[in-house]
This record gives sequence, C-alpha cells and structure tokens, in this order.
Amino acid sequence: MSASNSSSGPKPPSLPPDAKAGSGPKQVPSPAQRPPGAELLAELLQTQRQLTQVTAEGRDLRAKLGRRSHQMQMLQHVSEILAATSKGGQVASVVLDALVQEFHAPRAAVWTLEDGGGVYVPKEAVGLSRATWSTIRLPAPNPFPDVPLVLFQSQWLDPPVGEDPLAALRGAEDAPLYFIPFEHQLLLLGFMILAMPADRRVDEEEQDSIAVLQRQTAISLYNAWLFRDLSEQRDALQRQTLELERVNDALREADQLKSEFLALTSHELRTPLTGILGFTRLVMEGLYDDAEEMRSMLQDSYASGQHLLGLLNDILDLAKIESGRLEVHPEPCALGPLLDDVRPIAEAYPRRPGVVLEWPELGDVPEVVVDPNRFKQVLLNLLSNALKFTKEGHVSIQVERHPGVVTLLVVDTGIGVSAEAQARLFQKFAQAEGGHSRQYGGTGLGLVICKHLMEMMGGGIILQSEGLGHGSTLTVTMPIA
Repeated sequence: MSASNSSSGPKPPSLPPDAKAGSGPKQVPSPAQRPPGAELLAELLQTQRQLTQVTAEGRDLRAKLGRRSHQMQMLQHVSEILAATSKGGQVASVVLDALVQEFHAPRAAVWTLEDGGGVYVPKEAVGLSRATWSTIRLPAPNPFPDVPLVLFQSQWLDPPVGEDPLAALRGAEDAPLYFIPFEHQLLLLGFMILAMPADRRVDEEEQDSIAVLQRQTAISLYNAWLFRDLSEQRDALQRQTLELERVNDALREADQLKSEFLALTSHELRTPLTGILGFTRLVMEGLYDDAEEMRSMLQDSYASGQHLLGLLNDILDLAKIESGRLEVHPEPCALGPLLDDVRPIAEAYPRRPGVVLEWPELGDVPEVVVDPNRFKQVLLNLLSNALKFTKEGHVSIQVERHPGVVTLLVVDTGIGVSAEAQARLFQKFAQAEGGHSRQYGGTGLGLVICKHLMEMMGGGIILQSEGLGHGSTLTVTMPIA
C-alpha cells in the first residue's frame, strides 16, 4: 500500500520551454505561429514591384506612342503636300525639310534624275551654300560607281578610298552619311543624303517611317516626271499647232496672191499683146499717113513686144528658181563698165516729166564678184521700179565701199512703202500696192527674182522706207573680189 502511495505521489516540476530549447535543436515556427502582418507585407512588396514595372512599361509605351504619333503626323503632313504638288523641285524641298527636322541633320541634300535620265542634279540642300551644293552633279544610273551601294535600300555611306564627291556634306567633323533612295518601278528617280550627328542612329520605327516616305516621294517624283513630260508634249503640240496655223495662213495667203497674180499676169500679158496686134494690123491695112507714122507704130509694137518678153522672162526665171535650175556664174567685174552698159537702157525707160535719173561719179571702187548679165538684170529691174513709182523728184544711184563689200543704193523720192507692205514685199506675187485697181502695172515677181539672184551671187538686197509718201531705198550688197 505504501508502495502504491509512493507511486501515486506528487510529480516533479517540468522545465520551462527556453530551457528545453537550449538543450536541443531550434524548431521553426509553423504558419500559425508567424507574426500576424508578415504575409500581407510580402504581398504588398510584390505588388509594388509589379506596379513599378508596369509604370515603367507604360512610360515607355507613352514615349513610343508619342514618337509614333509624331511620325504619323509628319507623314500625313508631308503626304498632303506631296499630293498637292506636281513639281519635282517642290517634292524634293518638302521631303528634305521634313527629314532634316526629324533627324536634326546639320547638312543634307536631295538629287533628282534629269536631262532625260542622264544625270542626277541637286535640287535643294541644307547647311551648304548654293555655290557648293549646286555643282555636285552625279552620274546616272549609278551615282556612286566607286562605293559599295545597293541603290534601292537605305543605308550608311562608307567614306570612299579616293576622291569623295560628298566631302562637303561630311563636313569637318566627318559626319556619317545616310543614303535614302526614291525608287519606283526599279528606276532610281532621286535620292537624299543626310549628314547625321555622330551619336544618331536610325531605329526600326524610324526606318518604317522612312520607307513610307520613300514610296510617297518616289511616286510623287514619278508623277512629276510624267506631268513634265506631258507638259512638254503639250507645249510641243501647241507649237506644232501654231506652226501649222501659220503655214495654213501662209498657204491661204499664197493661194490668194497666186490667184491675184494670175489675174494680174493675164492682164499684163494681154496689154502688150493687144498693142502688138493692134499696131501690126494698122500697118498691114495701111492705116497710116506717112512712113514716119508707120515707123512710130512699128516702134510701139516693138516696145510692147519687149515688155511682153520681159514679163515672160520673169515667169520663167521664177520657175527656174523654184525648181533649182537657175544658174549664175559670178566672176570679178569692174562696176563702172556694168553701169555704163545699163545707163542707156535705163535712160530710155518711161518716166514722169521732171523726174531726174542721177548717176554716180565712181572713184576708187574695187572689183566685185557678180554674174555680169544677172547683175545688169537686177539693176535694170530696180531702176524700172523706181522710175515707175516716182511721180516727181529724182531717182539716184549711189555707190559705197564697206569692209569686204560694195553697196549700190537705188534711192527714189516715190510713193514709198508702208511698214506692213515691207514685211511681204520680197514674197512671191506680192506688191507694195495690191488689188485690181492698182495704178501701176507689174506682176510682183521682179524683187523676188532680184533677191534670189543677188543671194546666189553671195550678196543681198534690203529695202528701207519711212512709209508712204517718203520714198524708198534699195540697197544691193556685192562681195569684193
């Protein structure tokens, strides 16, 4: 019993927890034993890190969106301008300004294909004087034959080993050059070269914007080229149309003059022929009083025949001139004997009473190169016209010497020639006074034939007149032998 009481007596006191822990390994508290706010604090820290990352990503996206928005606005602005212009120079200037502002390039230039596709001509530049950039003309189709270059791709231009035509663009700091081509249908219509700052690079988004701008610019340049080509064709067509209208007017005028010429010529030919037939009939029928009157009739008939022969010779000479069969044989001739041969014939020409025919006093005049017979024909024709159109005053011949030539002037105080008539006086069938009611006869061929003859002999004829009523001067030029 006492044994059982001893076993059921009071137990010894237990050791405190710390004493137990020190006597063995430390135990990790279970989740239920963690401080009440630890897990919440860890979640807050994780959330803060995620928020910071999202904020940075948002800031980057906003910056990227801003850059993209700016690029789109720039592209839209440039597109609107390019769509509204049809001139290659304006296209080049607009694109140059846009890219220079976008990349802050200190120097830049743009070239376009010109001269029928044979050369690239600088159109505009920034940061260089016009005297500098306007001389940088580059060959086509490859503007840089000595530089490794893919012409239809944007890329950096490596400095060449030899002479660098773009040295002015590189500048003293030897700036890197960026090549931007404008290609359409495998044709390099132009290109731009930007001198970039040393620390500036072109990112992927900017390359996309440049690609869009390249296509728009290339199409605008192509359209400008087509527009210019069409404009040139239109201008050429307008010139051809005006020329055809002028030719048609000339043909109508020539046809009118020819019709008038035929009417006048028939009248001019019929008049002396009628005189010949009339005087001959009077002589044949004996309708004259004495031998003197008969002689006068025969002389008038002979004069009419000579006049008729002269008209026919003019027509034949004109036909030979037009067919190229008229021949002249220029040779050195003394002017004095030629004038002596012409003088008696000219003195016998009909003229108004009181009209004086004055002859020159020849001094030391060198020989001239003319066809003697043709020159006398020209001089007699000019004197005949001057006497015919002079009612009073005089007709004079003057001879002047000039370097290399001798000029002979036929000066009259006749009716003169208006400015309008002077412009057409040396045309076929034209006369100073037209129409069927003219006071003076003639076919209008004399001056045309004389001009052709003198030009074939190496000389020429010009007419000067101050207008109607002020006389006229015909100047014949002959080369000195």
